[in-house]
Amino acid sequence: MIKDNYNKRNPPISFRLTDYYKSKLEKEANQRKMDSLSELCKDIIDKFLTGQLVEAAQNKDAKMQDLRMEKLQEEIRYLKIKNDFAENFDKPISNSGTRMLKPAITNNQELSFQSPYDASSKRLQCVDCGVLITWDNFESYLTQIPEYKKHILNKHNRELSAIEKDVIDNLKYEGKSK
Repeated sequence: MIKDNYNKRNPPISFRLTDYYKSKLEKEANQRKMDSLSELCKDIIDKFLTGQLVEAAQNKDAKMQDLRMEKLQEEIRYLKIKNDFAENFDKPISNSGTRMLKPAITNNQELSFQSPYDASSKRLQCVDCGVLITWDNFESYLTQIPEYKKHILNKHNRELSAIEKDVIDNLKYEGKSK
């Protein structure tokens, strides 16, 4: 009578495994220093049923959802850049500018391959919104470099990218901007 009640509350379950899976489970049980293979199987099933052990498909779905969210954030950032350009210059960004800008948006929120310095015109241009930083003489050149840094920080709420820092550090006065 007592044994029947126990079996109703905790029924035994049996199933068959291939030799390969049995040997894998035995190795895992030995690594965990468990007394029996049944104990390991019970532990795995308990973890699965309590949600501690998640199927690989669920992991892929969660990762895919994260990637979709990241893509949406980058699209929003791209649209903000286009809108900022339109607000600053009272016209939309050109198609060629759009093609150059969109692939440049990366995960770390930088426009990774664009240099802000135009050597032919001797001027700086913000890679985010296109604002031009020019100078007439050496004194105005010295004041415009900090202005560019302030512009990036205040207008775009970010630090200088690695390329921007490198350009600013290595920039030398070569004459009046065109």
